[in-house]
Amino acid sequence: MYKLIIIIIITLIFLSHNSIAQTDTNNVDFIAYWSIGDSYDFNVSKIIRKWENDTLVKNDTTRYKANFQVIDSTSNSYSIKWSFDNYIAKKYNETLSESFSDKESLKKIVSKYDLSSINYTTDEYGEFISILDWEEFGNAMSSMIAEIVNQGKLKYPERADKIEKAIAPLAEIYSSREGIESLILMEIQFFHFPLGGTYSIDVPFEYEQELPNMLGGEPLRANARLSIEEIDGEEYYCVLKEVVEINNDDAKNLTTELLVKMGFNEEQVGDMINKSIFDINDLNYYQFYYQPGIPHRIYGARTFDLDMSTTKFKQINEIEIDLIYKE
Repeated sequence: MYKLIIIIIITLIFLSHNSIAQTDTNNVDFIAYWSIGDSYDFNVSKIIRKWENDTLVKNDTTRYKANFQVIDSTSNSYSIKWSFDNYIAKKYNETLSESFSDKESLKKIVSKYDLSSINYTTDEYGEFISILDWEEFGNAMSSMIAEIVNQGKLKYPERADKIEKAIAPLAEIYSSREGIESLILMEIQFFHFPLGGTYSIDVPFEYEQELPNMLGGEPLRANARLSIEEIDGEEYYCVLKEVVEINNDDAKNLTTELLVKMGFNEEQVGDMINKSIFDINDLNYYQFYYQPGIPHRIYGARTFDLDMSTTKFKQINEIEIDLIYKE
């Protein structure tokens, strides 16, 4: 049960990131100056480390190459194609293989689905708007999940109900535009986070951020602080630092809601979660050429601590996005 809670929280909270536009000052403007055909390659690394009672139990790194390409441009928008080497299907296979002993059957199912790119739009400043082909992408994800569930029922009939209840919330999430945008494309959200904003060189910007709630309802609240750590006006380059603390009560409520939807006793879950201590915070650095609006390097880290009296969990999720310079 404890491990399940961690997986749920990571799925619904760790992969959530939001956008912010701040226009009270005019010191540094993050504005996209892109043209049709512009193409940039990036090395993407995702690191996951987990501890249980101060013992490191997981230390995984996933690396892949991504491509950012401008496929259309108008006076008030850009259309972007983000390609990622079918990373999502491969990663989904790795995650589910922990629960399904028949890894070959799972691998065959996942390999049938091409989830290697997605198209989306931004405004004229480069601020993310929405995914264009989210329905096609969501349908592919839903079909893959359904096939995995059916396979699980055949292989493990004694666990059929539990498998279906555990997967149902994920299927619901992948059926919506918001769910796909928030859970699937974390690196895109990091990529576009500063764009469309104006930031003061001298005065940090403090605000209340809202992270999307994948189950609907009220968003998760968080206190955030943005500050410029370094700037080079001649190169149009600066380093933006972001610190975020997520509201503990909101994280508890989201976890409780999802566990209940998955079939756990509401009273028992509520009592256990209320007695737990949640501590979730972000530390992100955006090293950007703010004109033309392309990152040199992005580093993001979310640290999650859960203290359940007799058991302690800690997880750190890191993402690194590095521009590949052409010789």
